[in-house]
Amino acid sequence: MRKGVSPLSHSRNLMFGRPMLHEMNVSTFDLNHARALHFLLEEGHVARAARRLGITPAAASNALRGLRRDFDDALLVRTGRTLARTALGEQLRGPAREVLAAAERLFVVGVPFEPSAYDGELILATSDRVAEVLLSALDGLLTARAPRARLSVHTMTVDLAAFLRENDGLAIMPGAARERGLSSEKLFLDDFVCVLRKGHPLLKGPWTIRRFAAAEHLLVAPLGRTQRGAVDALLETQGLTRRIARVVNSFALAMPLLAASDRITVLPRSFAQARAREWGIVVRPVPFELPNIEMELSWHPRHERDPKHVWFRALLQEAVRVSGLPRPATR
Repeated sequence: MRKGVSPLSHSRNLMFGRPMLHEMNVSTFDLNHARALHFLLEEGHVARAARRLGITPAAASNALRGLRRDFDDALLVRTGRTLARTALGEQLRGPAREVLAAAERLFVVGVPFEPSAYDGELILATSDRVAEVLLSALDGLLTARAPRARLSVHTMTVDLAAFLRENDGLAIMPGAARERGLSSEKLFLDDFVCVLRKGHPLLKGPWTIRRFAAAEHLLVAPLGRTQRGAVDALLETQGLTRRIARVVNSFALAMPLLAASDRITVLPRSFAQARAREWGIVVRPVPFELPNIEMELSWHPRHERDPKHVWFRALLQEAVRVSGLPRPATR
């Protein structure tokens, strides 16, 4: 036991059979100690850590000695010409990184975001059909307002909440599909239409719900969710079911399959109309009433007041206006 550490304090600070940082040292363990701990553990090399800290190697060696004393552990041990982290050193890597990240956030709170000078990444997760109708307007606005920014568009992921938390991103999705725990705001409205090829047998004769249900269907499931949806629920109220013969995870993949077969599908109007001429398809009203699609912009609550996030959200709202997409009603 180290000198000056009482038996009670020592036992209270034991975890997994080893002493942890003594309570009396916490008040003197400042941000410089945390920086030294982080860079020494990350680099595993005193001279390289010194360069990143902006100090001399001798000062970095002194810092390492102090940290070893504070943690009562070698933290780094020599193996040949290199230094390897001890078990405790490995455990401390993550917490040390988090402390520095928290400190950086502390000092940037309230600092205005300057889009014209920003040269980092803006991340957007959405389906290809939203990208189809919105990306051109967004790209133009970004080029004018934040010319050095890098826009990274990702496909939707099943664990969207984790993606948004870890990647500092935004997502555009139907409000009905939003995961719990995400913040959101309404973005634009869309509605459903039926899509089928020119010359399809269904185009001859009455356009009825029964003929719709009897056709072979293609389903677009961007997140891989193929369970019963709004179309199936409404068909069931009429005692009808449909056969889904093909499932794809991309709206773009649906088009060649529809153009070359007698299958039909239900798609958002904005995407269907944008692709109709290219693929020689016909857009028809769905022969029964479906609710509109309320598209939302979603993000992880941890980024609620992030100036960059606030600016990017406003820019996406402006891109919707430029694109001429229907806006949701304001309450």
